[in-house]
Amino acid sequence: MSSPQEQYAESLRTGQKAVSNAVESWTKSAQSALGTPPASTSGAFNPSTVIDQVFDFAERMLQVQRDFAKTLSATAASAAESAREQTEAAAESIREQTSAAKKQTSAPRKQTSTAKKQPSSAKQTSTAKTTSTAQKKARKA
Repeated sequence: MSSPQEQYAESLRTGQKAVSNAVESWTKSAQSALGTPPASTSGAFNPSTVIDQVFDFAERMLQVQRDFAKTLSATAASAAESAREQTEAAAESIREQTSAAKKQTSAPRKQTSTAKKQPSSAKQTSTAKTTSTAQKKARKA
């Protein structure tokens, strides 16, 4: 299993690649929409033709922007899902590591708590009682 840092780095690489692909797609679309510039004409021009060309260009640019927005949103959704999955996997890995660490640290505590040892003050009290009882018996004898 890879570490959380490796999973995060992979998620970033995936997101960067998706954005790069979206920008590349937009660039190609813009180049195809713009096409080659018209040859310069000298003299009179038809205003109706110019208006049609301007609006055709605007229409193509709007289509390119629409395609880019759709591609970007699909890429973002994909990257977000990938990031969510990798975050969940990293969190699960951390939970497992934490659980294993807790088990390792709690094992020695269980051993010491199951051993029945008298505290030192209890030993002293018990010893003092025995001594005082022996002294009383010696006095009577």
